[in-house]
Amino acid sequence: MAKSGLAAGVSWWLASVITNIPDPVLAPLTALVVVQVSVRSSVRSAIERSFAVVLGVLVALLVGDALGLNGVTVGLLVAAALVVAELILRLPPASARQVPISVLVVLSTVTPDRVSFGGLRLLDTVIGAAVGVIVSLAFPASRLVDARQTIARLGESLAALLEEMGTGIAEPWSTEQTGEWRRRARTTRERLVAQAAEAVGQGRESARWNVRDRRHIDALGRFEDEMPRLGRAAIGVSVLSRGLDDQAHLAPAGHAPMAAMGALLAALGGLIRAFAGELLGTVDATDVRDAVDEVRRRRERCSQAVSRRARVALEHEDAAEVDDESEWLDYAALIVQVDRITSDLEPPAA
Repeated sequence: MAKSGLAAGVSWWLASVITNIPDPVLAPLTALVVVQVSVRSSVRSAIERSFAVVLGVLVALLVGDALGLNGVTVGLLVAAALVVAELILRLPPASARQVPISVLVVLSTVTPDRVSFGGLRLLDTVIGAAVGVIVSLAFPASRLVDARQTIARLGESLAALLEEMGTGIAEPWSTEQTGEWRRRARTTRERLVAQAAEAVGQGRESARWNVRDRRHIDALGRFEDEMPRLGRAAIGVSVLSRGLDDQAHLAPAGHAPMAAMGALLAALGGLIRAFAGELLGTVDATDVRDAVDEVRRRRERCSQAVSRRARVALEHEDAAEVDDESEWLDYAALIVQVDRITSDLEPPAA
């Protein structure tokens, strides 16, 4: 916020001094959209977005006062500007949106007696872009804090969900519970994973461009390397929630407790929490190995229970009861998914 305010204020002042036109609004506008989290993205963004804003200004000056601003003309201008920016010029979506924004800003500020300022308003745009890049270079934001926070949030969300699922199925459980677990797992997989991946980004490359992060290049590089494992764990948790939801729909009146499977899911949640903690430096690798051992102990009990259910299903003569007992196949699939997550998160041998 401070960087954005500084960039907007400085760009307005410089544009006023250099161009001497009233209300040089395009300078702070461009500075605001150029200021980014990392220095590297600021340089790239400055080029793309300055071009987009300049294009918008040109379109607005060409249109001038020929079109009155109303619902129809505004809609047509915005649609046409986006078509040109995204489909013809192939600008990224974030940059492409600056074209219609610039068109509307200029149309609302440039009146017939001020059309002569058109060239100077283009200069406003360049000034704003330059100030945005300079502010980002002078006051770069550290990627480390954001990366740590998003990784911690993702790990805790997955661990808490698994523990809730484990507690839930240790008692009679229903589709109402599993539907909520499935929704939360999907949200975590789609949103939190994306947020963490964006925050981590290309850690090593970003650190080379950011003086504040150069001393953290090893930590950022490790986040970059390990983040895919948490992403795969999120997918695995989503698969587990879907499997439980499918099982719950086979027993609409309520599913019988599965204490052993519940303990296994809770142990898996502990492993994910330990993995995220070790990645963030709050616990060490020994804690992760202990969590892996706990998962495998719980897994052995579940495996024995599945084997017993399989034998009953294969030996039972009543077809109806065999169908009921054949759900052991689905439980076996859950165990396989737990194995995949555990193997992926297991630390290398000492």
